[in-house]
Amino acid sequence: MKTPAKTLGLVLLIVGLSAALAVPAHAEMIGTAEVLAGQTGQADRDTLKQFLERSDVEERLQAMDVPAATARSRVDALTPAEAATLAQRIDSLPAGGALSGNDVIIILLVAILVVLIL
Repeated sequence: MKTPAKTLGLVLLIVGLSAALAVPAHAEMIGTAEVLAGQTGQADRDTLKQFLERSDVEERLQAMDVPAATARSRVDALTPAEAATLAQRIDSLPAGGALSGNDVIIILLVAILVVLIL
């Protein structure tokens, strides 16, 4: 009685191992550009989120009836190209909060567009 059970177990073991070894593996190199794109995309989103956390920006958003939580969720929904463009624009602003009227208008227009698009 033990012999048929041992035989069946051995056959199942061989079939299972051969099926596992027959599955082809697929591996491919990940380029540096792909890795950096993912890292810079997150850095751009972090820059935008830090910008939205500023008190003067929050006041402007509230004046436009845009909740801060909604603006943050919209930042997460941006494409990497949109996030990079906005982060670059924020990084190029003068230090010390010396925004010109044009800079404020552009930032507000972009914020409105983000809210309207999504």
